[in-house]
Amino acid sequence: MAKYIFIILLVIGAKSYGQEQLNIADLDFLYQAIQKTPSYKDQLKNDDSYRRLYQDLRQNLKTDNDFEAYQKLAQLIYPVNDNHLGFYRNADSTYKFQYLKPKIDSAAIESKFKNYPVDSVEGIYTDYKGVNRYVVYKNELNSYYLQNLKFGAVEAILHKSLKNNFDVIRFVRSPGSYVLLRNVKFTNSRLIGLGYQKTAEKNYSVLVESNGNFEYKEVAENIGYLRLGSFSSSPANIKTATDFFNDVKPKILTKNLIVDVRNNGGGGYKTSKQFINFLKGFNGNVYILQNEYTVSNAEQFIIQLRGRKNVKTLGATTKGTITYGSNYGNAVLLPSKRFSFYPTDMNGNKQELHFESLGIEPDILLDPVSADWITQTIKLIK
Repeated sequence: MAKYIFIILLVIGAKSYGQEQLNIADLDFLYQAIQKTPSYKDQLKNDDSYRRLYQDLRQNLKTDNDFEAYQKLAQLIYPVNDNHLGFYRNADSTYKFQYLKPKIDSAAIESKFKNYPVDSVEGIYTDYKGVNRYVVYKNELNSYYLQNLKFGAVEAILHKSLKNNFDVIRFVRSPGSYVLLRNVKFTNSRLIGLGYQKTAEKNYSVLVESNGNFEYKEVAENIGYLRLGSFSSSPANIKTATDFFNDVKPKILTKNLIVDVRNNGGGGYKTSKQFINFLKGFNGNVYILQNEYTVSNAEQFIIQLRGRKNVKTLGATTKGTITYGSNYGNAVLLPSKRFSFYPTDMNGNKQELHFESLGIEPDILLDPVSADWITQTIKLIK
């Protein structure tokens, strides 16, 4: 009997050792991959504290739980101020992820958190459709759970980075994977980028979807409206943007021009540069509308134009996912094949890095609940 117990313990020990070596191989690979990125070289090269973090993690990877290993590996990414970096669990139909379901009393939770201040990240939320209810509450120091009150599952773990910014591990129900979302902001009672809100008030900062990404029209006497919805560098979007630009350029004759880049998820200068050059040469007044969903090259667009005598920016602080980026958009598979890392390869610059994670504040803040932002801008112009 003792012999069989010894054999079982030996097998368990070998399995545990093998899992640890797999975790270490992933950690070593990720550490080396991060060191190749321009953001690491700009910010953390030869940084002793970052090296110690890696060494400490390497000594504590004995877990055979994939999610625990993932959380430890993600700690290598958090110190790098580069919000284009990505890290996720690969979709695998054979992987049976057990969702975190801490026991809670939904009625007691509702009672406790219903009157929490709207400017506190903790409290009761709904999804944007108002279908499900959730609670966000502190779990550990600078860490929060977002838990579904009906089903009990934790749908996201929020790790605080800046005052109202979070690195978030988001769980995807099918096929049971998880992904790191960087620079999720809590603002105007919403978790920007996650799709949860504390109040059901109409929020005019978010642009109502329009037909297509590009639009021009006159909205009042001597006031034109130019909607630039995407700077994607896909061949199709570049052609659409260029055809639109060539068509609309001779028609923009107004003294005042509202340029709306709300909800513009970015792209590249192959699309945006023609509009930047046009606006730099525009003789009238330019009013740029921006919001929390103005991202990446759309933020670079603003940086290129802000500060000019005839340009004013209005709205809300942008996302703050600006610099670095990727030319090729290729993820790399870690040795265990469980996880993938999305590196960046584009060089940043100091001007853009200043706004990374913080975002670009507008010259004029607009009220998100009182009236449509185009209407507010027209009123300011007049």
